[in-house]
Amino acid sequence: MTVEDPFAGPAPIQSNFASIQSFRGRLVLIEPTKTEMAVNDDNGKLQERITADITTVDGKGAVKIYKRREDTGRTLTGPRHPGVWIGQPILVDQLKNDDGSIRKMVLARVDTKTPGQPAAKGNPWGLIAPTDADKQMARDFLANRTIEQAAAPASAQDENPFAKAGDAPF
Repeated sequence: MTVEDPFAGPAPIQSNFASIQSFRGRLVLIEPTKTEMAVNDDNGKLQERITADITTVDGKGAVKIYKRREDTGRTLTGPRHPGVWIGQPILVDQLKNDDGSIRKMVLARVDTKTPGQPAAKGNPWGLIAPTDADKQMARDFLANRTIEQAAAPASAQDENPFAKAGDAPF
């Protein structure tokens, strides 16, 4: 007689966050929100890590989710991706000013030293300076975002902040 095990194991943990690899080749605005010391998974030593909100401005759609450098087949929609961890020392340094302070907003393309090749020792992730066309694309993206926010319809209540519920909007 066999006894059926009543316990199921947990489902695998699936990431719902983008990583630097998710933005390979993409034109992005990186807005650092926090810096901290974190343990490096490879060597167990402390190193600086930046948490940033990353916005894709190239209009190329969703970004892929990777787990341990493998494409999971899942994607994240929307141009804005909050809370992305950036721990690679070269990238962290590229997000700093000469005095060590963190830059407010960085426009760049994400790729490896040898574009198209896997990230590895000797081929680290990096930020590639934007071209003039990239800068114009980012300006257009930000202008359109501002126009969309300004064009959001206001309710009658929003038009007169002193109106009571049920009052006419004038």
